[in-house]
Amino acid sequence: MHSTTRRQFVKQAAASIGGLAILGPTQIFAKASLVKIGVYAPSHCALPIVYAYHNNVLKNNGVNAEIVYCSGMPDIMKKLITGEIHFAQLMSPMVFQMHAGQMKAPQKSLAVTQVLGTNGGILGISSQSNIKKVQDLAGKSIGVHSPLMVHNLILTLLLEKYGLNKNNINIQTVPMNQIRDALVQKKIDAFINPEPLPTLLESQKISKSLLMTRMFWNNHPCCVLTTSKKLFDSEQKMVQDVTRATTISGLLLDNIAFRKNGIAKIYDFKTPYQKIPLEYLQKAFKPRKSDFYPFPFLSSGEVIIQQMKKIKLLPEITSPKTLVKDVFQASFAMNIIKQAAAEAPGASIPSKPERNETFQLI
Repeated sequence: MHSTTRRQFVKQAAASIGGLAILGPTQIFAKASLVKIGVYAPSHCALPIVYAYHNNVLKNNGVNAEIVYCSGMPDIMKKLITGEIHFAQLMSPMVFQMHAGQMKAPQKSLAVTQVLGTNGGILGISSQSNIKKVQDLAGKSIGVHSPLMVHNLILTLLLEKYGLNKNNINIQTVPMNQIRDALVQKKIDAFINPEPLPTLLESQKISKSLLMTRMFWNNHPCCVLTTSKKLFDSEQKMVQDVTRATTISGLLLDNIAFRKNGIAKIYDFKTPYQKIPLEYLQKAFKPRKSDFYPFPFLSSGEVIIQQMKKIKLLPEITSPKTLVKDVFQASFAMNIIKQAAAEAPGASIPSKPERNETFQLI
């Protein structure tokens, strides 16, 4: 936990954000063309983008932005590959699959410049269930809203590490808006999903938490800020300014001293987050449950790709190191986070683009 007090942090952050207008990017991009960013809200990972927009962090970095609220990840991907939007909040496995030409759509080279959300997942069980520990999942049915969400890969890795036979567990694809009914109707015994859905289901006494995904794989990535490789190469200034703004927001939201105030500020604006009571948003997105550290570590991408290969979402011949270096723009992101950290009091900068990924049995 940072030593900065909440009051000090909020004061410093406000001053930093306001000061950006003096630093130059706004003048350079005074007549900037409209930049469209696609998000899925009210999700955990859309928060840095939504915060950056409504609190003028994008504007103060010279970006004339428009938030495009989309119906889901397939909709966002479609809009990105057709050029309807310039940047996208996407589940990282989707990005790897598209870049590798393994989706049911023409291949498109993509570039990731930031992790939008870290942690944020819950393995939940029916409130009527007698499941007490991970080993009790043997013989049960578990709902996932998409095979391509990071949390599905975490689930398969969790089962693997606990020595559970995946053939003895029924993992079903259940659309997010049907998970509640599937639990009530006893079609599934458990589910894994990012916040805020688990908190909402728990508040209705429909489910309870078995574990937070961070308890197993701490600081794992979820969705990522993505653009086309063509745009990344041809519009470096735009990509830098957008990523700097959303990285500043990610660092601000990741700080414990600022988090509660940051969520409350988003709630003041007319966004999909207002569909959920602020009390539940604060609970769903509290520190060390749903976090926002923005650097795209190459090592975390390698874990994701390895798991994708195991469940045949990518060909066996896929090289994790090659694919992740093609997609995760680590050198670019390192330069950006160094700039952004100056505007986010208490922020840390990684010493290298890789880290030791560990998995803790609970």
